[in-house]
Amino acid sequence: MQYSTTVQKQINSRYTSSQLEAVINSMRADILANNSTHGSVETSIAWFNNITSYIDLLKEIQDILSQEIIEMLEDYVTSLKTNLIINVIKMVCAIILFSITVILVYRFTYKLQQFANSLRNKTYDLEKERRRSEQLLYQLLPISIARRMMKKMAIIPEHYDSVSIYFSDIVGFTDICSKSSPMQVIYMLNLLYIMMDAKLEAFDVYKVETIGDAYMVASGLPVAAKDRTRHATEVALMSLEIMNTVSEATVPHIPQERWKVRIGINSGPVVAGVVGTKMPRYCLFGDTVNVASRMESSGKPGMIQISSATKEALEAYPEFLIRERGDMIIKGKGQMKTFWLIGHSNGYRVSTPQLFLTK
Repeated sequence: MQYSTTVQKQINSRYTSSQLEAVINSMRADILANNSTHGSVETSIAWFNNITSYIDLLKEIQDILSQEIIEMLEDYVTSLKTNLIINVIKMVCAIILFSITVILVYRFTYKLQQFANSLRNKTYDLEKERRRSEQLLYQLLPISIARRMMKKMAIIPEHYDSVSIYFSDIVGFTDICSKSSPMQVIYMLNLLYIMMDAKLEAFDVYKVETIGDAYMVASGLPVAAKDRTRHATEVALMSLEIMNTVSEATVPHIPQERWKVRIGINSGPVVAGVVGTKMPRYCLFGDTVNVASRMESSGKPGMIQISSATKEALEAYPEFLIRERGDMIIKGKGQMKTFWLIGHSNGYRVSTPQLFLTK
């Protein structure tokens, strides 16, 4: 028979080798031998008492074993409860950590999205500013030159064999300014430049610079024209358009006074290059520029004076109406033959023909 450790210990200590075991074993042997022919009540009572004692012993051992089993079960239940509590705590901690992780990830994602939106907005603003800077640079320099500068390419001065230079000036501008407030002068110049700039867009020309009321335009650069005389026609047509438009306009704050424009044109070789680093300027150099300036300064209000070089370039286009002015003393050049550009067969014509009769 297989006993538990506890039962085995109890049997060994309380029954095995005891007097009770010896008596029961002796009486059991007599019963099994069945040698007695006469029954004995006393012997039966003795057997019953001994067996009762044995059963009581087993009952006590059973109680001890039951108590041990109960304690084991209680320990097991306690262990299960402890494990359950630990697992619940672990689960709660996991849920809390998961919630915290989700919140942190959400906040990080939100901040990352905010940063991405901010970066996108700043990139948009930067791109907008870059385009504005490019547009400003395109106004200061020819587009081809400006793009080369933005690519950090060297800007080498170039020589052009044949270009046409335009100069214009408002006659009496200083006198008008003396009768005007600073704000009126600014408004007046802005209006004048808007009118003239609008006319330039229709022609293959480049506005070199404006100083006060002085206006300088060139054609045939920075990209040299294949037709060596085409630049002269562009400047001539533009001059007639500007003359007609500006001459019909009046001074904004002095409506009874009209603008009087004086224009000079010359054609020939020039050298062009970018001067300056902080505020780069596209400048033209050469005698052609000086003569064009003299054509303007020695001209008359409402007239377009051209040099013989420009007149020769326009001879290939008979639709231009040109009259000789004659030999004029030009400052720094001496005597030069100059001409008046009167008009064009398409309808352009200067508005002061009486000046053609005199020098």
